[in-house]
Amino acid sequence: MADKDAVAASVVVVIDYKAGGAATWNELRMTLRALAEQDFEGKVDFLLVEPRSAKNGVPDDLAKSLPSLRIVYTDGTTSYDLKNAGVEAALADFVVILDADCVPHKGWLRAVMEHHAAHPEAAAISGKTLYRAEGLLPRIFALIDRSYVDCGGPGRTKLISNNNAAFRKDAMLAFPLRNELGPFGSKQQSEEMVAAGKELRFEPNMIAYHGYGGWPMQQHARHHTGFSMARFRQLHDDASHAWMFKLGPLGLPFIFAMSIAGTWKNCLKRASGYGVRWFEVPIAMLVAIRVHFQELSGVMLALRNGELSGDGAFR
Repeated sequence: MADKDAVAASVVVVIDYKAGGAATWNELRMTLRALAEQDFEGKVDFLLVEPRSAKNGVPDDLAKSLPSLRIVYTDGTTSYDLKNAGVEAALADFVVILDADCVPHKGWLRAVMEHHAAHPEAAAISGKTLYRAEGLLPRIFALIDRSYVDCGGPGRTKLISNNNAAFRKDAMLAFPLRNELGPFGSKQQSEEMVAAGKELRFEPNMIAYHGYGGWPMQQHARHHTGFSMARFRQLHDDASHAWMFKLGPLGLPFIFAMSIAGTWKNCLKRASGYGVRWFEVPIAMLVAIRVHFQELSGVMLALRNGELSGDGAFR
């Protein structure tokens, strides 16, 4: 087993969606090959974390894509369970988490390691996520979905997107991901870290390309996002805009307007960083209205004190 002191970082890979047969494993192989081709020269501990119940279904050839890969099995089943287990099993004190459908750029690991070396005190560093597809709509979706962590360049941020992020192991162990808000509820972890005085940062060159599912993916993800947004404020009276959610259905116009306003602000400030040209920004702002409308079903579910069904998996 690798000497902990010699390991610069651990990279934890998690399949955060329901297995889709050959397509799922092929996508994971693509991500593992991209990890094998990273231009970072330090020693890295690579882990794939899977539920123990899936042990017999993991293909034997995965190590061909990344020979140094360790496969860790855990009793947990959710994406957050797997990520927490991966952090616990990591050999390094600095742990990078990557969803299996996010293919990293060749300089991905080097970028975050250089940022960590410059800011070793930071509890977490979030990367930049784009969609692995051509065309205007994937670029607009990346701007709408992913720019909330983007501060415009390397620097401090208030939120972390754990599909493509790195953590000091001690910070992650002290503030693990929790399932109570559903699979899109990582905001709670970020706010807890910030409240404890921890520094969160953003590295724009830590780029990963997320699988693209178009409008069906948006509808599914936004339902869960709406639920998490509402449930977070139900559990935390001091959260921003919590009063809107206490109004029940009467608060929906305020919630809808708040969400759109936040996204429009990001569209105006961050469009160029996601390949959206100035004359395409009005289109992005119109798309944002439809996107946020899809959150209302999840918000209503939370307001009725309902619970999400299934595991939140898109596939």
